Amino acid sequence: MIINKSRQTGLYILLKVQEDLTKRGWIAIRSEEEQPYDLIVDMGIVDEERVFFTIQVKQKPRTSSRPGVGHDYERVSVNGKSRNNYWYEDENITLISSIVDGEVVYWHKDDYKKKKPIAFKSMKRYEFPINEKMFSYKRPQQVHSTLEEFFE
Repeated sequence: MIINKSRQTGLYILLKVQEDLTKRGWIAIRSEEEQPYDLIVDMGIVDEERVFFTIQVKQKPRTSSRPGVGHDYERVSVNGKSRNNYWYEDENITLISSIVDGEVVYWHKDDYKKKKPIAFKSMKRYEFPINEKMFSYKRPQQVHSTLEEFFE
């Protein structure tokens, strides 16, 4: 049973993003709690190096771990120290994702940087690629008419 409405909303959005990535042919793995990212995607080997994308999923997109990063908005307790805040750019989060008008959208770190939440309305969206290397369960057999063609 989910007893917290914000947890339900967050989980729903996370699953929608994960579904979108699956439809595009990628495997998105959920991270452990308290990590700076929610999902990690293995993008395969690019230029002889394995590439991973990290994704932070938000109901209301922002570029920091807490609203008002750099300000004294949220304290651990009454008159206590400020909560730890960090910028997603500093944590090398590749993408921030959310749902806008029922569609899963992504913003790349090269674009979101340390901008204010209002900037997401006009910010360039990242088009997450389709995995073109997927193939059906049975690969089509190549027919060779000669033995020489087989060894080519």
